Amino acid sequence: MTDQHVDDNGVHIDKLDQRLRDLSATFASLGSTDDIDEILQIIHGPGWTTLRDVFFVNTLLDVVQQTAMDAARHRAALRDGIRRIAEDTAS
Repeated sequence: MTDQHVDDNGVHIDKLDQRLRDLSATFASLGSTDDIDEILQIIHGPGWTTLRDVFFVNTLLDVVQQTAMDAARHRAALRDGIRRIAEDTAS
């Protein structure tokens, strides 16, 4: 890679802009916990006492929790990286 600027009339910035807006919409859609509230009601109903059900849900919860934590770390890394690029560019 070189430090040469991309000369495409800002098309690359427009594409980055759209991808960041799409990412923002994805994170925003995660803000609702209506589905978690529904799940909480369901698991307190009849039929959620078998070991198989508990094991299955706990396994999925482990995966979803780890994925959410990874997404938060990746989001912070993206933000920090872009800030550092901006600082280097301003220097």
